[in-house]
Amino acid sequence: MTAAPYRTDLPGPSGDKYLGNLHAFSSDPLGFLTDCSRRYGDVVRLGENNVLLTDPGDVEKMLVDRDSLFSKASADTRRGSRRQGFPHSTMNSDGDRWKAKRHRLQPAFGRSLSTRAAEIVDTQGEKLLRSWRPGQARTLQDDIAVVTLRLVTQLMFGDEFSDRDTAEVARLVAPIMDLSTSPVLLPEWVPTPRKVRIRRSMARIDRTLRALAASPAADDPERAPVLHALVHGTPAPSPEELRDELATLIMAGFETTNDAVVWTSVLLARHPRIAERVRAEADAAFATTPAGLSRMEALPYTHAVVREALRLYPPVWLTSRDARQDLDFGGYLIPAGTTVTVSQWVAHRDPRFWEEAEAFRPERWLGGGPSSVPRGSYFPFGLGPRVCVGAAVATTETVHLVADIWRRFRLELTTPDRIHPRPALALQPVGAEVVPRPW
Repeated sequence: MTAAPYRTDLPGPSGDKYLGNLHAFSSDPLGFLTDCSRRYGDVVRLGENNVLLTDPGDVEKMLVDRDSLFSKASADTRRGSRRQGFPHSTMNSDGDRWKAKRHRLQPAFGRSLSTRAAEIVDTQGEKLLRSWRPGQARTLQDDIAVVTLRLVTQLMFGDEFSDRDTAEVARLVAPIMDLSTSPVLLPEWVPTPRKVRIRRSMARIDRTLRALAASPAADDPERAPVLHALVHGTPAPSPEELRDELATLIMAGFETTNDAVVWTSVLLARHPRIAERVRAEADAAFATTPAGLSRMEALPYTHAVVREALRLYPPVWLTSRDARQDLDFGGYLIPAGTTVTVSQWVAHRDPRFWEEAEAFRPERWLGGGPSSVPRGSYFPFGLGPRVCVGAAVATTETVHLVADIWRRFRLELTTPDRIHPRPALALQPVGAEVVPRPW
């Protein structure tokens, strides 16, 4: 694939003499990537060994058609410059190891898990909303976090663990996940204060997660299908694998649903007419449809609202792979070893493929969605073999919880101009304080 016709002079920002584009990316990654895509085209050189793809066809080639020609960016492919926080998890594995782990986990994430998630989220949403008082300011992230932490632990472990236990796991795991996704790459031996704190917390994570994995629910596939699949799957996981799988599943499940519900609620608070339509649909659905997955079928407009929120604020905003061999994209040669990146944030807001790309328009998803938009223009949970295993479950949880909140209350933003996305493991909505009001 290294034939001469392919160009090697990739366009892109030159950046600082010593740090390249690290400062620009670190200070405003969303703005930096958007500016690069608009200014330099479909194939952009971000750094010496980093390339951004923005054409939907190239996105699909990378994640679907040429998936086997890329490896998951990891410690080995980044030349030992950084160790993943949980290297033994499915999320951070590659090749045959990834296939075996995915095969072990996949059966647990079927329709029955989505049904159970719908039932649990209805119960947990009811508990949360009973504590709300009209006119009382609420920090939305904190309130929704209570529901989603209870939800993910109950789904995984078969029991509702205490808020203290689940918050402890989240507190320990979050900085490690954040470190794994940090754009700043330091050698493993550099003893930064953050790394020292993380190393000290790992023993506590081991104790906490191993205790959860040893619960009686692990032997009951009906009660705890995910935990059962991990503990009794083939091949049997090592203690390190079990710890890493549980940690990443907890954080991925928590972050995805939590941020999706908050962002959807922020958008509804900014668009009262759309919120009123959600309320009316939810009222009818909750009055006529029993709790469970069947209620999703009675909430088509709310589902469209969530899909549009995931377009504007995708749970995963950046995906990178390392090229195993020389490849070509858009007429340019991408050398083996190059880290190739696609950005959901950039693709979902590309005005070439989305009419009124920056606008919140849920109706674009009704009737099967926009047929003219290329497949590689919308991938909030990824594309291809590595698409998020819990995408259907997370969507079900989000739709149900949004419907439950907005049929009971309309939310007013206390500081609408201060709410902004913070790129971390997911696009976190910073500053989302609301006041619930009766309809």
